[in-house]
Amino acid sequence: MEKMLIKFDDGTPINLEQMLLAKEKRVENQKQAMICYKHPIISLSLVIPGAIKNSSGARYLFDEAIKALQHCFLQNDITIINEDHYHYITGSEAIIAVKCSAKTLKKYCMDIENNHPLGRLWDIDVIDIVTQQSLSRSQFDNQPRQCLVCHEAAKVCGRAKRHSINEIFIAIEKKIEKFQQI
Repeated sequence: MEKMLIKFDDGTPINLEQMLLAKEKRVENQKQAMICYKHPIISLSLVIPGAIKNSSGARYLFDEAIKALQHCFLQNDITIINEDHYHYITGSEAIIAVKCSAKTLKKYCMDIENNHPLGRLWDIDVIDIVTQQSLSRSQFDNQPRQCLVCHEAAKVCGRAKRHSINEIFIAIEKKIEKFQQI
């Protein structure tokens, strides 16, 4: 496979207010999907540090996440009821309603996040139609997500700002390079 140039600096920087508005819009889209389709939903977003959330590199990661999810659905005979993709300045997102129990779906999604070479760069939430809440990794005795750089708990490193954005992007680029060699 020919090596693809992956860039994360070829987008428009955003600010905190834009990010918060995007999060509100995502919740609104999730609620709308639950009302319309009455099945569990997957809410996919990316783990991209820094002020540029929509770049050619981010789009590449999003497309690979969609491929991984679709492969999982096909392998496990899961019917997609509806799939919407959103490409905002604040990043790409997908909301997918499927015929599958929320708990089973969460297990599949955690498997993708934990075992796909790019899975750590994806945030795949599963929202239960009954509780209208996102299922947590801890509900399944799953470990918290690891830091991309040092493999400690990501939340701990993030809060402490242990790593520079440059260090994090180097770790992301290494994951992508390794994946492209498969």
